[in-house]
Amino acid sequence: MVTLHDTNTLSVHQQLARHYFTGFPVELRYWQEPEVKADWIKPDQSSSLTVETTAYVMLTVLLKGRVQYANPILSWLTQDQHYEGFYSMQDTVLTLEAVTEYSRVAARSTLFQEINIRYRTKGSLALVTVTQKRPVATPIQVTQDDGITVSTGFGKGVSNVKMKTVYYATTSSSERCNFDVTIEVMGPGASASPGMRTPHLVACAKYKPPPNELVTESTMTVMKIQLPTGVEAYLEDLRQFRDSDEPVISHYELQGTTVVIQMETVPADIFLCVGFRVRTSFRVTGTSESVFTVYEPQDKGSMCTKRFSYEEQKLQRLCVGDQCQCMTAACAAYRGDIDLTLTSARRVEETCKPHIKYAFKVQVKASAAEGDFMIYTATVVEVLKNPHTEFDAVRPQTEVFLLKKATCSSVEVQTDRQYLLLGARGTEVKIDGVARYRLPLDSEAVLEKWPTDSDCSSPECKDYISQLADFSLDLQLLGCS
Repeated sequence: MVTLHDTNTLSVHQQLARHYFTGFPVELRYWQEPEVKADWIKPDQSSSLTVETTAYVMLTVLLKGRVQYANPILSWLTQDQHYEGFYSMQDTVLTLEAVTEYSRVAARSTLFQEINIRYRTKGSLALVTVTQKRPVATPIQVTQDDGITVSTGFGKGVSNVKMKTVYYATTSSSERCNFDVTIEVMGPGASASPGMRTPHLVACAKYKPPPNELVTESTMTVMKIQLPTGVEAYLEDLRQFRDSDEPVISHYELQGTTVVIQMETVPADIFLCVGFRVRTSFRVTGTSESVFTVYEPQDKGSMCTKRFSYEEQKLQRLCVGDQCQCMTAACAAYRGDIDLTLTSARRVEETCKPHIKYAFKVQVKASAAEGDFMIYTATVVEVLKNPHTEFDAVRPQTEVFLLKKATCSSVEVQTDRQYLLLGARGTEVKIDGVARYRLPLDSEAVLEKWPTDSDCSSPECKDYISQLADFSLDLQLLGCS
């Protein structure tokens, strides 16, 4: 077993991290070998091993003071539906020990410490105060060739001190950037949300693990958004991201003209976005671009920087090699809920509007980030409307790419799901000598979830599938006559 001062604690924790199963935001966390198919109604040795391992990991993260990370582990260990009883005395004792330790650590987890940092023989170096609102101290440069002693006389919480040797070189800030980042000022019409009917700023980040690392999420991450001259932020909009049951951010504040946002973690599989309204207090001419920065305080060498303009973008350009296409800056209309009022006749009328050039039923197979965009690889299942010669090569089983701005978080595209796509534009590009179509999910597109029988359990959902099938048949037989 490791201790708080064991140098192997972090590496052990990172190795175990590859086995947990979690959603985002995280609700449950537990550790289980991939080949194990446990039946929690009938506990056995494999389920006992899962409980023991999960309890050990919980004890380990509590040593680090990571109470928020431990919350989903506690939820899993204390959920009755996982097992009717423990399998062995050992997993019973370990679970009780982990829950007891959680109770003890949680009671003192509100961080407040004064930390004294001294040279071993050359006197005081710094006095640092860390609190719940300021859990990360500014890095301190050690200039003397001497040992370092770190101590705290009183306070509560758990702190970690990290020392490293650094050297400085003039390089591009993106060479060791561990995040995909995007930021955009969006106009009132870019979102259907009532709270976003005034101009607002949306900033997103997705973690890019360094080569050969197994972690799937970052450590504590800081966003810094420099506000343009004459622009003010409605910081109260960030409260919803901090005070929810599953908080996305842990702290936010305004430092001068810079909005500083702290996050416990950033996932590597999806963009994590936050947004807030902005207003112009006065206008200036000749302003320069502002700066958006994302970094892990424990590794400032991986700082990612992106410049942005306060000018609202009407069109955006996406390029592959020397082939570029334009798409409108606003997001697609997205229908993710069952709506039985959308009859076959209403869908046919919408699909047959003159500006709609194509209608495809597609199945999404994969996704990848590309700059400010998410690129979804999809297969055309059915061609419902395609009268224009520019999309004449699109047939069932044709592979296409769907393009979505990363800031369009309201448009939820998932792999292994089917969708109805209505669009007004697209571009044919050559990739490795093969023609591919790139279809933008912009303001001129409509994307609607198309469930399968296996996705449905309610009568309403089955009726919804039936309506979509009628719509498909009507278009196939009658077209847009």
